[in-house]
Amino acid sequence: MLSLLLSAELTGVTDLRPKDTEQEPHFYTFKVQCTSCREVHPNWVSFNRFEQHEIPGSRGEANFVWKCKLCQKTHSASIVNGPHAYEGDEKGKGSKVIEIDCRGLEFTEFKPDGEWEAKGIDSSTPFTGIDLSEGEWYDYDEKAGEEVSIKEIKVGTELIIRLKWGQTEYKGKLESIDSYMNVLLRDTEEFIDGKNTGTLGLVLIRCNNILWMGSADSVEMTDLGLR
Repeated sequence: MLSLLLSAELTGVTDLRPKDTEQEPHFYTFKVQCTSCREVHPNWVSFNRFEQHEIPGSRGEANFVWKCKLCQKTHSASIVNGPHAYEGDEKGKGSKVIEIDCRGLEFTEFKPDGEWEAKGIDSSTPFTGIDLSEGEWYDYDEKAGEEVSIKEIKVGTELIIRLKWGQTEYKGKLESIDSYMNVLLRDTEEFIDGKNTGTLGLVLIRCNNILWMGSADSVEMTDLGLR
């Protein structure tokens, strides 16, 4: 299960979310990687949570069905929860937008395109057609008499990574994964022998140092000996 996390600096607005209805579905755009051969598809892919596609060789359906050109294996993904509104938070930890059940693939990068919506904190003024593709958005709330904005947009998934030596684990938000499976985490916390030893910020973890990696939502910290 992959959780898409959103954090942003909200000024004068709250409840930021994709505009996503059955009449006007939101197309979520990602870079996709095959977990069998580690090939990263060069182009962006998009899908919505309402369309269903048949999975070849199966009776099942999924929102997104993709065949890797390198290894020829067919993989799928479906949005199973969300979208949820982001209310903003002072610590910048972010919150889940959607949850995706991935089968044989991983989404390594997200592009916040399409239309988003929010509302004024005090005025409840609705703001629609918000474009986050440039990384920031500005408008004016006439009812509140003040400028509103969305800045410092960050989107990622939260992972737990266990290293090959000792009892060292990292927990942080996924910034990127390259074709060699080197992982870049931000807001990273380090755990040694079950104890939180502090926050490291942005950390690059080489693939040859990784013993195990998984979504933080599908793994309890106690499963890794973290108490």
